[in-house]
Amino acid sequence: MAYETLLYEVAGDVVTITLNRPAKLNAYTGTMGAELFEAFRAADADPAARVIILTGAGRAFCAGADLGGFASAIESREAGGSTPPPRPNMGYPFSILMRGLSKPAIAAINGYALGVGCTMTLLCDVRIAAEEAKLGLIFPRVGVVTELGSTYLLPRLIGASRAAEMMLTGRHFTARECLEMGLLSHVTPADRLMAKAREIAGEMLQCSPTALDYTRRALYQGLDGTMETAMQFEAFAIGRCYESPEHKEYVTAFTEKRKPDFRRVRG
Repeated sequence: MAYETLLYEVAGDVVTITLNRPAKLNAYTGTMGAELFEAFRAADADPAARVIILTGAGRAFCAGADLGGFASAIESREAGGSTPPPRPNMGYPFSILMRGLSKPAIAAINGYALGVGCTMTLLCDVRIAAEEAKLGLIFPRVGVVTELGSTYLLPRLIGASRAAEMMLTGRHFTARECLEMGLLSHVTPADRLMAKAREIAGEMLQCSPTALDYTRRALYQGLDGTMETAMQFEAFAIGRCYESPEHKEYVTAFTEKRKPDFRRVRG
């Protein structure tokens, strides 16, 4: 599929989705929202893809929503029209899709990640950033409310007090500040960002796809449930993993003193 606002690249077992409106600092539009949904759905459905990296072209990751859409909506509303305000296109389905991915997603934040540019990264499993990057939930300064489930996700990632500071001030936070808060896993020089993302992806590729799928599900279900429900799902998941071809391949490879080839046994 050809995309208007994204680049979609496959290298080995890794899909890289790049926000591609560099002249506009990758400002978010409804078209971008729809294409993000389709791109992640395609990557998740591709049996050859095992890890997804999300990044931005140029000097920004995503500097927020394109304000041209807001201006058009205001003009239409004041003229008596019924044009709804621009919202992240299919925002609810996109958040649900991201939560239910069967493979890991890494956000490689190469520059400004503001507003929806920040909240979309919360839906990824791992976030890393360039040293120059800045993240901000600028919504209250724009006169709107944060979205994409971020009021649920952010407190669970960094705690209620720090989440409140980010959400209620709308200020820009440096990559180092976000690293200290636990919002980011790594901060790297800009020219090393994608190499670091691929390094993490490479470590994930050494794992069983079935095990990663169930581990990811268990991780997020554990955030929502109790210790008992977490252990119940773990028992179910480990049973499925024991029966998977990847587990058999690992045990066979161990006895044969070779590296397991999970790609081969997944077909």
